[in-house]
Amino acid sequence: MVSRMRYIYTNRACVQVPNLTEVNPMNEMKKNIRRVFWLYFTMFIVVVVYLAHLILIGSGDMINSSFNPRLNRHDATIRRGYIFDANGEVLAQSIPAYGQFRRVFPFGSDFAHTVGFISVTKSGVEARYNFNLDNIDFEVIQRIQREFINGEPLRGDNVHLTLERDMQRLAAESLQDIRGAIVAMEPSTGRIIAMASTPGFNPNYVGQQWRDLIADTENSPLLNRAAQGLYPPGSVFKLVTADAIMNHMPNYMDFYVECHGLIMFDGVRLSCFDARAHGRVNLSYAMKYSCNIFFAKALVEIGYEYLLESAENMMFNSLLSFDLEYVRSRYSMESGADMWEITRTAIGQGMTLTTPLHMALVTSAVANDGLMPTPHVGERISSYTGRTRWEQRRQSPVRVMSTENAAELTNMMVRVVESGTGTLAQVPNITVAGKTGTAQVDSGEAHGWFICFAPADNPEIVIVVITENTGNTRRAQQIVRNMLIAYFDR
Repeated sequence: MVSRMRYIYTNRACVQVPNLTEVNPMNEMKKNIRRVFWLYFTMFIVVVVYLAHLILIGSGDMINSSFNPRLNRHDATIRRGYIFDANGEVLAQSIPAYGQFRRVFPFGSDFAHTVGFISVTKSGVEARYNFNLDNIDFEVIQRIQREFINGEPLRGDNVHLTLERDMQRLAAESLQDIRGAIVAMEPSTGRIIAMASTPGFNPNYVGQQWRDLIADTENSPLLNRAAQGLYPPGSVFKLVTADAIMNHMPNYMDFYVECHGLIMFDGVRLSCFDARAHGRVNLSYAMKYSCNIFFAKALVEIGYEYLLESAENMMFNSLLSFDLEYVRSRYSMESGADMWEITRTAIGQGMTLTTPLHMALVTSAVANDGLMPTPHVGERISSYTGRTRWEQRRQSPVRVMSTENAAELTNMMVRVVESGTGTLAQVPNITVAGKTGTAQVDSGEAHGWFICFAPADNPEIVIVVITENTGNTRRAQQIVRNMLIAYFDR
């Protein structure tokens, strides 16, 4: 009950008395019902949105997740689909063996980290497209044929990749005696032409060698270094630093630094490779000869905070869209960094780590007028009859740098190969744009990087090579040169 006051007028006075009115219980009940209804309605909408997202977007990742126990279950009556390269070459197939099917990989270790394997678990394309390879098109018809007509086994769908056999085999052979990785990509589409990693393994014998493979922590042969190996980028990161300089230093080509091969920044020592003195250099000359002192001084000049902006624009610390397992690159320099970290980060050392795949994307962005493509190895899925069931849609590239900066970086990279540190990568009648990188590591010789695209004026291919503990970039440059010659002689 709610107490209110009312006034009663008499002949003598106005008397104030309480007025008692009843609250209608039905009205209160209706209000409560409405509140409960909207609460449950909101919860229902949230569940519907989540399920729609899961079905339309996240179902593939969940089906093919390594945590899905069904990943390693297989119906023995199904003949798993083929895996083909870009030209229809068989990279994986299932053949009858002792009343079952045995998975065979005709090219052994050449495609091991990309195509993957089936044994104790699954990896690579075999894991990512596991559902499709075991999926049966026209299942009723296939079962009728199997039971009543020809006894043929049920056949899964086939997966067609962007990889090219010859380029992949050359990449794998180029790394046979060293640890390292290679990524070759079309810069305009993100199609992976080759992705190699060494040391490797033979997917035909993973089951027998499993314990030895997982016990070899020194070489980590199961690791796909191209997409999962994190390395200090060294001087190839100077593309990112140069982007920051061009964005935030007016008249940057008029900014000169006197390089004597060695300098002290507030008590912190920094030198160029082999302490080589480059004299008076600007940005173009510094890129051509990879002058560490110039890039460190220029970054201090503009403010090191701007390097984070360029790095994050180029997808450092971000998730990529890629259909195989990968790790994200890391850029960690933040506000309050000391001079040691600032100068080292400017030249690709410090705490910055990246993958060859990511550096292929950064290089592709330069080649592609500042637009970074979406990388992929899966091109399409077809049924046992050849009917296309799914095809990779070209996703819109992401702008990560200005068109003007990309054009200027291209010119600088051309000079690197023409007369700078990358002359070993020259190819007759082809203008190559490239950048060398020597990345210091805690133990052993430095890693050698080389990144490039060609032809410089109309890029068709990007190649990134890292050779572990080789001490310099010579081997990486020679590999790139051989791969470019093979690519353009196809």
